[in-house]
Amino acid sequence: MKILLIGEYSNVHWTLAKALRIIGHRVDVLSHSNLWLDTSDNLCPNQSSIRWGILKNTFNLLKALPQLKGYDVVQLVNPYFLELKPELLQYVFQYLKKNNKKIFLGGFEYDFYWIYMCLNKNTLRYSDFYANGIFRDTIDNKMTIINWMHGFRGKLNRIIANNCNGIITSLYESYLAYLPYFSGKTKYIPFPIESFPHPHPPSKKTEKVKFYINLKHHREEWKGKDELYSALYKLYYRHPSACEIKQTVSPSYDECEYFMDGCDVMLDQLYSYSPGLNALYAMSKGIVVVGGAEEEYYNLLGENKLRPIINVRPEENDVYNKLESLLANKNKIHQLSADSIEYIKKHHCPIKVAKECLDFWEKY
Repeated sequence: MKILLIGEYSNVHWTLAKALRIIGHRVDVLSHSNLWLDTSDNLCPNQSSIRWGILKNTFNLLKALPQLKGYDVVQLVNPYFLELKPELLQYVFQYLKKNNKKIFLGGFEYDFYWIYMCLNKNTLRYSDFYANGIFRDTIDNKMTIINWMHGFRGKLNRIIANNCNGIITSLYESYLAYLPYFSGKTKYIPFPIESFPHPHPPSKKTEKVKFYINLKHHREEWKGKDELYSALYKLYYRHPSACEIKQTVSPSYDECEYFMDGCDVMLDQLYSYSPGLNALYAMSKGIVVVGGAEEEYYNLLGENKLRPIINVRPEENDVYNKLESLLANKNKIHQLSADSIEYIKKHHCPIKVAKECLDFWEKY
């Protein structure tokens, strides 16, 4: 099968492409950041890491368009699949649909349907937009609503969703958002996550629990990081000899790797029902994750026993109580770490995910 993956989101398409190639398929990846086709035979070798302006991106896309036809399957990473004007992307989508056999949409992050669902307070108990029945009036939320609900991105999302062959979602929230409107062509497939060959779980005799939290500069409220941070430092204030905190603010990828590798526990996010890519990546290293993992998510995944994520909710003292309980029972950290590694191998193996994608693409 000849496959084209367009756009990137934390290496999701790149990891999927490698797995599909191992199985024996021809896969090209068009990056949204610098518009080059990365393939096993280097169709277009320009791999500059410089972030080009939108006019240059447009010019390079027009040059690449003749190569973007004749595929059995095209998958878009999300409705805003390239860093171009959404109005232009509408015509790119129409070109791709006309010149390829099938086209699929990825539901991997925020989009019109996700935000529309979150703004309906009766769908989820809590979300990035509402907690305890109150709108989270943050700059990030305001800008997200403006971009997706009032701009052309939302219209583009609806055009693609209605005219694509199928929609693959990898988060409980995105699956729930698309299901009411596209139940006949929406599928939940986990993110592909590569396992580390030799992960290092924490020692069974952990003396000091090492916590890690990554903050965004001037965006402390993003994903509830401010509340996670507050609970973590409250824990440290009360139990300074039992725990240690490693904190980064908008680090580079290498810096994040360095600090994460030396920790036992990572605080991920507060308002999610399911773990995101950062959490899953940490779990593949044997790091215990504090974040989103509600019953609904595990049920969608079909997992009844292996549940290593410490689920936290935006409720009074919930985060602190979960952290203090973990500290009081730190002998459990080693097992939670081992379970996290096994969890990734069981549900997020790239080959397994690739086969599920192939089955879905062939069916629809």
